Amino acid sequence: MVVKSATKKKLMDMGVQEEFSHKLADDRKWDDVKILTPGEIAQICGLASDEATAIHNTLIAFGKSGSGSDSNATTTVVRRRKAIRRGAARDLALQAYDVDSKLTYISRDINSEDPIFKALAKASDSEGTNLNDRLIEDISEGVRNRGKAKLTPAQAKKIVNSAAAQFSKACVDPFEAVGIVTAQSIGEPGTQMTMRTFHYAGVATVNVTQGLPRIIEIVDARKVPNTPTMNIYVEELDAKGKPLASNESAVQKLAASLETTTTQDISDIDVEVAQRYIMLKLNNSHLRLKNMTGAEVRDKLSRALRLFIAVEDGSDAKPKILKIIPGVNKEDDLKDIDANPPTYTELLQLEEKIKSLRLKGVKDIARANVQKDRSGEFYISTIGSNLSKVSDFAGVDRGRTYTNNIVEIYDYLGIEAARQAIINEMILTLEGARLDVDTRHLLMVADVMTSEGEVRAIGRHGVSGTKHSILARAAFEVTVNHLLKAGIIGERDNLTGVAENIIVGQPIALGTGSVELFYIPENE
Repeated sequence: MVVKSATKKKLMDMGVQEEFSHKLADDRKWDDVKILTPGEIAQICGLASDEATAIHNTLIAFGKSGSGSDSNATTTVVRRRKAIRRGAARDLALQAYDVDSKLTYISRDINSEDPIFKALAKASDSEGTNLNDRLIEDISEGVRNRGKAKLTPAQAKKIVNSAAAQFSKACVDPFEAVGIVTAQSIGEPGTQMTMRTFHYAGVATVNVTQGLPRIIEIVDARKVPNTPTMNIYVEELDAKGKPLASNESAVQKLAASLETTTTQDISDIDVEVAQRYIMLKLNNSHLRLKNMTGAEVRDKLSRALRLFIAVEDGSDAKPKILKIIPGVNKEDDLKDIDANPPTYTELLQLEEKIKSLRLKGVKDIARANVQKDRSGEFYISTIGSNLSKVSDFAGVDRGRTYTNNIVEIYDYLGIEAARQAIINEMILTLEGARLDVDTRHLLMVADVMTSEGEVRAIGRHGVSGTKHSILARAAFEVTVNHLLKAGIIGERDNLTGVAENIIVGQPIALGTGSVELFYIPENE
């Protein structure tokens, strides 16, 4: 029996005692627990009928509150007026899933018209080996590297059968210690990794954590990595049918709208302490670079600060210098400024607020630079990450946009996407350190981290701390707490894993220890 930790946690959150939550979650999902009768609960937990009925009522009440099935309850709905913001429309329809285009993108590196590929694919079908296209392409590349331009049917058949035999040998045998092999296969080359960062060529201050620190970030399931980055790809055509991915100026405009623009980026801030006001000298070249105007800056400052912004130099349409006085909400308040001047503290608070004010762009996107890939397509590389907000912008290809923030991928795209991101990031990090680790080991780590439906760290706050074995948990950290807690609730350890069997000094149930041999002498 295996205790479902997610089910146990949900029961404890509902107020069920830990001892009873543990017993109810024993090899049961939440859907199985919520349909239990009072009699079944009493039998499982060893309770009296009234106590079992109380737990049953708790389950029913939780189900009703969670599903909202009570038709007699009155519900008050408060609708807030949607704020209308200027700028590009961001409420986009759900992107349609095109099966053909997705399959084309997945097989973009496969040359299905190559004669070697065709011969191997035909031989695979005739022999019934069911090798996938990616594997056949890898075999084809190996054949081409040996100087072969084509294959005869007999040669293709021999290669396919040999590949199928090697594939069968590579499969894991039952009761093989894959976890230990995985830990050793990643841990041993991990000791050779160095504390290093990767620097984008030609892009100042863009550093990406690599090596051992990045591996630690991944397995610890950090909510925010040290150097979050995004690669934002754009669609081939824009809404008007004009080229977008090949238009550098259009991609540059999109990057400018994504990059966070603060007041300090587009102006010089001067604080007049004696007169108690702040002057903003707008920089026209920086405004053009950020695709903004002075009037737009004044309007956004006025709405964000809820203060009157006076134009000291220039016109209302093209202001050059802006004046901001603390406490002046409208122009009429200037008449009373001499009688009730702002304090020095109010001036300093306003200065700090102006400096940190975000006038334009997406939160957490500090920098956005336009890059060009090998195919001549332009994309945006960023410092900082905000996948959900970036995906709302028109022209962004949501199918190819990528971030190195795994938790952000989980929140926006789900657990399967997070699992694949863990694999991709670990492969990228190990390849960057020129280390060769079998991908299946990385698959094992990703599966363990995401097996409960959420991204869990490999540590006492995640995988190791929620193991079903008491001794395995106690062997990792905080030994006394785990043993004391297990003793209080009467938890049982069935000794099915590796660590717990080693602790008690008996063979583990792996390899030769997975079978039991008995000698039965013949009767004389």
